[in-house]
Amino acid sequence: MILKNKNPMQERLRIGLLLVMNSGFIDSYTFEYHHERFASLQTGNIIQAGFHLAQGHWKATLFFVIPIIFFVLGAAFNTVLNHFIPAGKLSLQQHSILIEFIGIAMIGIFNHHLASTVIISVISFLLAMQLDSFPKLRGLPFTSVMSTGNLRNVGTNLVKYFINRDHIFLHNAWVFSILVVFFMVGAFSSAVLSGIFGTFALLGSSIIMFVVFLLLFKN
Repeated sequence: MILKNKNPMQERLRIGLLLVMNSGFIDSYTFEYHHERFASLQTGNIIQAGFHLAQGHWKATLFFVIPIIFFVLGAAFNTVLNHFIPAGKLSLQQHSILIEFIGIAMIGIFNHHLASTVIISVISFLLAMQLDSFPKLRGLPFTSVMSTGNLRNVGTNLVKYFINRDHIFLHNAWVFSILVVFFMVGAFSSAVLSGIFGTFALLGSSIIMFVVFLLLFKN
């Protein structure tokens, strides 16, 4: 079994849980307030874009294509950031999370003055940075902005356990199961807070990101 203290802080379970919770929180928010579009689940946007394209709805197609483009740009920007970031007190992960925290906080405060497409495009950009900055959990590949890959890892590790009887695979299946649950917890929390605070509920995401930023100092 992999020991927690052998993994860098950015790969530890508490960080992964907060990241997937944040992604579930944001996708629930954008689905509710921004015409059923997703900021991190770009597969959903691609399907919607293809559907509207087939019907000849060019404007609606562009509506879903723009977040996809900004998601790609976010990953590209994070790669540039990783290349040029100076060695110092803050890691790449902290720089990315700090940018995400500031960006989401600003959108949460000024959301009534911004167009829907601007909001979801910027958030897609920020979540791509998050995805690119945290590719592993306890040394295992994982996705912090969606649950499909994590669900796959639950199934494959369960089968490997029954074949090899190695408890590391059972442990891995448990870890990825918890990640999927926390994604749902994030979506649930967003829906509840939206019912109370309306669009300002997005600030809950910035709080999660600030906690992640502080935890990363414990590396």
